[in-house]
Amino acid sequence: MSYTDSDIIPQIAQGNKSAFETLFKSHYANLCGYAVRYVWELEQAEEIVQDLFFNIWNKRSDLYISSSIESYLFRAVRNACLNYLKRKKIRENYASSVQETHNPQDVDNPVETLELQKKIDETVESMPPERKKIFLLSRHEGLKYKEIAEQLGISVKTVEAQMGKALKFLREELKEFMVIVIYILIEIILFFYR
Repeated sequence: MSYTDSDIIPQIAQGNKSAFETLFKSHYANLCGYAVRYVWELEQAEEIVQDLFFNIWNKRSDLYISSSIESYLFRAVRNACLNYLKRKKIRENYASSVQETHNPQDVDNPVETLELQKKIDETVESMPPERKKIFLLSRHEGLKYKEIAEQLGISVKTVEAQMGKALKFLREELKEFMVIVIYILIEIILFFYR
């Protein structure tokens, strides 16, 4: 079935999967090509566009587009790309300042490192089961929040909330190792938001 610009959004808002697939198929490739011009990485461009469609479907009941669909989609992709580049720049600046100020001796003491690892393991073990599972999938298996959400059948927001609580809990429990912990947490955050 073909849809016009004026009826495709109301159809999607009502949960019409066929209308959503039509919108996706007709714009996905062009939007990815557009995003690549900003981020210069095909994988990142595809992720940005997929996130846009993911959000459109998830928020379909509140979806309101006053301009043309195409201009809305391209504007949304452009904004997402600019936000990604801004976050990337902040992370790079922060990582570079951490590298410049970091003294390797702070974390190279084997006894301190062993104690810290033991304390981290104990802290992770004491987390509620769901939070622990999310943390381990993120930290040890390197899964992104979206992948964890899909694997566990929960929302990305739940994953984000649980990871936030896990990191806060780690900070509180590991106060005595704070200098080392801050360095490790920064490394974790930079790794998973790359």
